[in-house]
Parts: sequence; structure tokens; C-alpha cells
Amino acid sequence: MGKLLFLILGLALGLLLARYLRGQRAGRDLSAPPRPMVRVGDERIDNEEIRALIRADRKIEAIKLVRERTGLDLAEAKNAVEALERTMR
Repeated sequence: MGKLLFLILGLALGLLLARYLRGQRAGRDLSAPPRPMVRVGDERIDNEEIRALIRADRKIEAIKLVRERTGLDLAEAKNAVEALERTMR
């Protein structure tokens, strides 16, 4: 009888602890902070220096420069440079 009571008490305590911890996590916003939208027409991306790098087939350097100027991540900077490259054709 004592073992059964101990088991039930342990389960109840475990459930209460799990509910408490789940509630603490629910209040936190773990998403990344929003970034401002950057468009191809933005002068930080669409300028002669970046266009010259694209024309010289130095796309990686153009992507690095866009990342430095805008704070975009790698995929976003690559997409921006490729979009600019398409407008140059």
C-alpha cells in the first residue's frame, strides 16, 4: 500500500512540475528579432561596386559585401545578389 501511495504522489508531483516548466517556456519569445526588408533597389545593394563585382564574375565577394552592408544572412544576401544579377541581363 505504501509503495502505491508513493508512486501516485511521485506521478502527481511530476505532472505538476512538467506543467509549471511548460508554462514558463510559453511566455518566452524565442524567435529571431525581425529584420528590415531589403530590396534590390536599396542603395546598399544596388550600387556600382556590387554591379562591378557581379560583372567580373566575383559573386561571392558581392555577397560578402551585401552581408556587411545590410546584415542579411548568407541565403538572403545570395538571393539579393542573384536578383540584382537578373536585372542586369
